[in-house]
Amino acid sequence: MSDLDENFKEFVENWDRFRDRLVLFLGAGASIGAVNKTGDKLLSAYELRNQLWTKFNRVDLAAWAPAELKLMSLEHAAAIVEAKAGRDELSKHLVDVFSCDRPLWQHLVLPYLNPRVLFTTNYDELIELGYSRPTMYDVICNDRAPMSNRVGLYKPHGSLSHTNQPVGHGGLVITQFDYLEMIVDYRKMLRRFMTGFDGRCVLFVGYSFGDMDIGAELYSLRKQNSGTPWYAIFPRNDPPVRKMYSKRFSIEQMNLTFEQFLLELDARVDFVPREFKHDKIDQLRAAGKVQ
Repeated sequence: MSDLDENFKEFVENWDRFRDRLVLFLGAGASIGAVNKTGDKLLSAYELRNQLWTKFNRVDLAAWAPAELKLMSLEHAAAIVEAKAGRDELSKHLVDVFSCDRPLWQHLVLPYLNPRVLFTTNYDELIELGYSRPTMYDVICNDRAPMSNRVGLYKPHGSLSHTNQPVGHGGLVITQFDYLEMIVDYRKMLRRFMTGFDGRCVLFVGYSFGDMDIGAELYSLRKQNSGTPWYAIFPRNDPPVRKMYSKRFSIEQMNLTFEQFLLELDARVDFVPREFKHDKIDQLRAAGKVQ
């Protein structure tokens, strides 16, 4: 264990203290490596912006080429696409791009971490696919409490299963106007999502804090409640980045991928059932259990 990240070592040492009060917050990095139903990889925000622009603006002018978009955000580009092609076409495309039929190994074993609550800014349903029964979780996209005896799976940016619903009730938050429409209710909704973070150990997986709406709430909440360690998991060994997370967010970063984190944790605390161990991944793929 000597060559592993020091913050990972600390988390393992704290495992018995925090294992019953874990909160997981999954960003885009938690879905890296996944492919959709057609075998295409799930896109980053930058890649999605370019794809939307290419698909819905079929003109030859250089000014409309993806390379010329420069710093235009995904939200701005999506708003223009929506104005041109309509919301239904935009939503249909997002469903096609992000629909998966199997989870990654890390999503399959995620339920055995026994998180008290889950948050994700992702549209995809990899978490849902990882849980063996829908009755184990409750997808929440608006301001309500989770159903009793189910893990609350909060999806503030919407979910593919709720695409036909309005923004704020599960519809996908993609355009700048979606964010503007949400802004009045967002703070209340996010605070409902964050309820209970105090005293819990929060693991941020592949989340960059780039969403200013959510990031601002997390920053404020962390300043108020910094008594329990929080951790961020993403593969980057950069001292200034680690220092920024530790100093500004009071979050300790682990230089690991999501898959590496769960594999290494299981090697030390043995939380994954034998049939789902990482060394069974080839059999799990052959059986259609994971990608």
